[in-house]
Amino acid sequence: MPAPRALFVLSFLPALAALLGTSAARAEEPAKPFGGRGQVAFDDIVALSVGGSRFGYPLVLPVGMGAGSLGVGYSGILGYSSSTTLRNPGQPGGHKGTTDTMWISPSLDVFVRGHFSVGATLAASYGTGEGEQLDFNGQVQRSKGSGYGFAIAPRVGYVIPLGTSFALWPRLTLGYSGGYTNFESTAPGRSVDWSNQNFRGIAELGLVARLHRYVYLRAAPELVISATRRAGSGFNPISGEAQNEFSVRLGATAGVGILLGG
Repeated sequence: MPAPRALFVLSFLPALAALLGTSAARAEEPAKPFGGRGQVAFDDIVALSVGGSRFGYPLVLPVGMGAGSLGVGYSGILGYSSSTTLRNPGQPGGHKGTTDTMWISPSLDVFVRGHFSVGATLAASYGTGEGEQLDFNGQVQRSKGSGYGFAIAPRVGYVIPLGTSFALWPRLTLGYSGGYTNFESTAPGRSVDWSNQNFRGIAELGLVARLHRYVYLRAAPELVISATRRAGSGFNPISGEAQNEFSVRLGATAGVGILLGG
């Protein structure tokens, strides 16, 4: 069974602490409502997602098979994850694999007028992995490789104030992501070389709670419509022919953001 381990890189904390410290001088000024013209929201500085990656990242490598795509996962602006997969190690057909993945995914929205927002998420990921399998002849077969992924997802939104501390923030997103993976194996016919492309539409209804003049919490159920095309050669999941997939699923994201101009 997979035993994922995650170490999150939160290098933004010193900057956040400095920002909160400077706000003391302005404590006497009332905070502006969320979504006012000219405000800038840095979304999902730290976040959790349910239902899989919204934009096809972080990259999933074949050695890490077993890392679920429908579980709860970290999806903040910057991160690193390491996972180990064990399937009957030491026995014929058994497998042991490790993957290491790092990613960056800044997300920003600007409120242009009348509570309307325009924004985007950009994402890039890179991963490496290696594994070994004991075949039925008693030989250990090893594999090693790497891959990368990227995504761009522009969006529009509209804020509906709910008092001074809360607001609804529905948004519509159109995203594109792609990636490439190459794995070499000592076992005949088990090398992997493939690419993928993905188009996604995301409709979300976010609830925003102001925790501080510059800090907010956003939680949003979302509907994700996805069309994916994979092509390449090698062992599972690509068998040499292009594959097209279409899916509709529900998910949710909750995260902490920073608001400038508040």
